[in-house]
Amino acid sequence: MTDLTPEEFEEQKYVDYFPKLQTAYKRAFEEMNETYNSDLVHGIDQTILAESEPHYEGDGEFTIDLPGDPLSKLDGVIATDDTAEQVLDIYVEELQAQLRDIFGVDDEKA
Repeated sequence: MTDLTPEEFEEQKYVDYFPKLQTAYKRAFEEMNETYNSDLVHGIDQTILAESEPHYEGDGEFTIDLPGDPLSKLDGVIATDDTAEQVLDIYVEELQAQLRDIFGVDDEKA
């Protein structure tokens, strides 16, 4: 278990925690790319998640703020809106899981 607090995370996420954030995003991408359409996963990664903002809420919970109307940012990706939305939701869940793992807070959600 870690002593990570929401305040500490916000203060340090783009300083001391930046390498951990990069690792979490990379691992989530790799997991998603193994299972889902690589063009769709790459599009989500480059256009939606590149503009996302992770937050630690405490008690092992991370949230990811996405840009407004995120699916409208996917350009040149052939996928229905339903498919893109479903894959985006799963991607965000995977990213949250990776963040919990990397920051050592996954056992706090008991």
